[in-house]
Amino acid sequence: MGRLSAWAERRAAPSVVTVAMLVAVMAYSLLAHPLFHVGQIRLLAPSDLWSLTKSSYAILHGNFAHIYVRNGSLTSPPAFEIALAPVILLGQALGLSPHLHSTGEPLSLWFVLGPAALLFASTALFALDAVARHWHLSDGKRLALALVGGVGVANVAGGWGHPEDCVAVAFVVWAALALERDGLRAAPRAAWLLGLGIAFQPLAVLGVAPVLTRVGWREAARLSWRLVLPSAIVLLPPLLAETHQTLFVILRQPFQPKYISFTPLTHLAPVIAPATDGGGTTRLIAILIGAALAIAVCRRRHDLATVLSMVAVAASLRVLFETELNWYYLWPVPALCLVLALRRSGFRFAVCSVAFLASMVLGDRRVHHIATWWPALMGTLVLMLLTIGPSPREWRSLVTGRRGPAESVRPVEFEGVMVAAADLLRE
Repeated sequence: MGRLSAWAERRAAPSVVTVAMLVAVMAYSLLAHPLFHVGQIRLLAPSDLWSLTKSSYAILHGNFAHIYVRNGSLTSPPAFEIALAPVILLGQALGLSPHLHSTGEPLSLWFVLGPAALLFASTALFALDAVARHWHLSDGKRLALALVGGVGVANVAGGWGHPEDCVAVAFVVWAALALERDGLRAAPRAAWLLGLGIAFQPLAVLGVAPVLTRVGWREAARLSWRLVLPSAIVLLPPLLAETHQTLFVILRQPFQPKYISFTPLTHLAPVIAPATDGGGTTRLIAILIGAALAIAVCRRRHDLATVLSMVAVAASLRVLFETELNWYYLWPVPALCLVLALRRSGFRFAVCSVAFLASMVLGDRRVHHIATWWPALMGTLVLMLLTIGPSPREWRSLVTGRRGPAESVRPVEFEGVMVAAADLLRE
């Protein structure tokens, strides 16, 4: 009982925020439309989540050929859909399936689906809080981190319907934290965590190079099968049942332009089907550049702050190279920048929070005219990254090799790719 109480006390901030987030999102989804549109009863729930639920239905009933469907929202390995299947089974057992309208979503199923999606997504809050506890941040700072982070989690899961993105971020953070706490003996566990993250959402690939560079090339190669195995297991049934469609979705990353926001690179996306483009090529370029930068930086410095900073930089590159854009693509950047900025100062955290909320206001819509929208959105991304970088005084100290009175007492901390750039300048 004492251990349970201590566990609850240590994780009070993300636990309280998770409950508040669940209540707020469920209340909004059920009451917002009747309040704003008097006389009309309609569930406000993300369509992408219902699309992912259909894939879970297919898994639950052994219909593996229909896990990946035309114009579906699932374009990653189906680990989240497998994890969601027991929730769907519970809903069916409770009889939660009546429809609001003949063609609408199953309203009552939302009472288990919505909370389950939010609970899955809340893993990101607990992972970031674990980092904050590792850095011995105060309870007040941890609560502030959970509150601001909870807004993002609620938007990703309850607004856009992609809790798997939050789960992937959580696994990357836990992998980095495992190596920071236990050193090289935690490398196999870190590789498993990264592999599970990739199986939920391949954006976790962005964390592979920053996290595993410290173990060396030989050890990383020896651990590489752990990165692949979880995805291979969950992909095997749809590959055997419907090879062509599964490979088409996983490799070509199809999207429909009319349902997404445009970027300067949208015109480079190849047309792979009627009214459907592919987004895989530029994402691969972003992954390779991010990995190269991470290797260059993390072979010199592999402390937790630097590793998480490089994951944030890699996630920013992913956004920069996107041919399609929805706000939840940005989510890993503020998730990591918030905890990194909070470690440095309350002012930086406040600036990062404002930039994060501004990015949500800009990104929570579909925009095809990018003249002002896209630069403004990228500006919020740059501002978040600046909050985790060196101050001008720290830059001068690093480049010139001189330290002022303050730096002579406390070693200057540097995060991200800016460290490597400054080191190269000094050399």
